[in-house]
Amino acid sequence: MTRRGKQSGQALIEYAFLMVLLATISFAVIALAGNQLSGLYSEVTYELTHLTDATTLAPDGSTLSPGTTPPASDCAPGQTLELRGHRWKCK
Repeated sequence: MTRRGKQSGQALIEYAFLMVLLATISFAVIALAGNQLSGLYSEVTYELTHLTDATTLAPDGSTLSPGTTPPASDCAPGQTLELRGHRWKCK
C-alpha cells in the first residue's frame, strides 16, 4: 500500500515539473515575440474597427482617398509600398 502512495506522489511531482516547464516556455515565447505580436494585434484591431471605411492610410499616417496610391518617396530607399488591408506599408 505504501508503494502505491509513493507512485501517485511521483506522478504529482512530474505533473508539476511539466507545468512549470510549459509556463517557462510560454513566457519566453511571449517575451521574445512580444513586439511582433503587439504589432499584429494592433493591425487586426484597426482592420476590425474600420471594416466599412473606404479610405486608406499612407505609411506616414495620413488619410488617402479611395484608389489613391501614396508616393514611393514615403518609403526608405530599397523598400516598396504594399497595401495591406486599409494601410499602405513599406516593405
